[in-house]
Amino acid sequence: MMPAQEKYIRIIDVDSHFHEPVDWFETANPALAAKLPQMSATEQFLDIVVGDLFSSVPPAMRPDPLALVPEFVRKSYEDFLAGGEPPATAVAAGAFSPAANQPAARVEWMDARGIDKQVILPSLGYHPYRHAMKNAPELALETLDTYNRWAAERLHGYSERLIPATVVDLCDVDWSLRQLAHMRAAGSRVAWVKADPHGGKALNHPDFERFWSACEDLDMTVMFHVGGARAAMHPGWAINGGNIEAFYRLASIARQLVPQMALGAMIFGGVLERHPKLAIIVSELGIDWLPHFLETIDAEADNARPRLLTMAPYTLPLKPSDYMRRQVMVSVVHQQDVLRPTIERVPEGMIVFSSDFPHVEGHQEAVALYDAQLEGLGSSARESFFGAAAATLMRI
Repeated sequence: MMPAQEKYIRIIDVDSHFHEPVDWFETANPALAAKLPQMSATEQFLDIVVGDLFSSVPPAMRPDPLALVPEFVRKSYEDFLAGGEPPATAVAAGAFSPAANQPAARVEWMDARGIDKQVILPSLGYHPYRHAMKNAPELALETLDTYNRWAAERLHGYSERLIPATVVDLCDVDWSLRQLAHMRAAGSRVAWVKADPHGGKALNHPDFERFWSACEDLDMTVMFHVGGARAAMHPGWAINGGNIEAFYRLASIARQLVPQMALGAMIFGGVLERHPKLAIIVSELGIDWLPHFLETIDAEADNARPRLLTMAPYTLPLKPSDYMRRQVMVSVVHQQDVLRPTIERVPEGMIVFSSDFPHVEGHQEAVALYDAQLEGLGSSARESFFGAAAATLMRI
């Protein structure tokens, strides 16, 4: 059998990460780091594993997030953050290999697997922003600026292969536009946008039109990623008699609503009609919701469909699923998705390749893994999945 990397003209990985050094923030911007409250090893661990899971639950009602995590897992991460040995699962995923955060080693790793380009997203790089949003919101944008500049410097000379993502916050559109321009000049082709309302405004709010126009003009693909999205849940779902595991699984289900709400706003709010060159990647938010979503949005646009409530007719020139086909890609994740048969139920090129390397939920040998899963699928569909669709939509 021919090795997977020799079968395809191009392989483009739309979701990978760098594992920034633990002290990257203090080194990159010591003055800013000194203004933020210090995070304990346990707090850093919880930000990695739990993130903002309980953000919709009032502080006084929040359960102990440590109850979500097996003791041995928590201890291994805390020991590592305190200077001990890294967790074995992370080591196996390549999180502590030279390729995890050294550009030359990453390119060598890619060459061995036939990967042409990777989008590079933050790992620890996003944590100062979330920490600032909780404790010093006035410093939040400066933390993102620090990460963007660090990524641009780290990947300088490699951005043709390793594409740095630009992390923005549309609460300040002017600031976000400056970030786009600066990072595009540094080789970025992706804008990481939270798939949630920004400043209490939906993504189709007129205030954001300038940003979408700039993304079109600069050939910057918008990315909705799990690291910047959380479905708001009624706080009552966390008050269930102490069964925190049940709440966590409910939150995992609710997470699939995030891309659907974001894409729904972009489609029904006319953003994709007004900005036909705007490209969107939905990353690490699952794929099994996609076939049903395509059916649902088309049903919502069917003016012949009987309705219980009086609603204005759908007037956009394309079906919602056609906007998806034209402008949206959704990436697969090894640990949460079954690629077949989902990929056979959606238009060709809508589901695309990602490795999530070097995160533990990703896979070092994702090319070979997915190549085996796609055995028997037509060559056009396989090439679209591995890189052709991303190359076309992202114009790279």
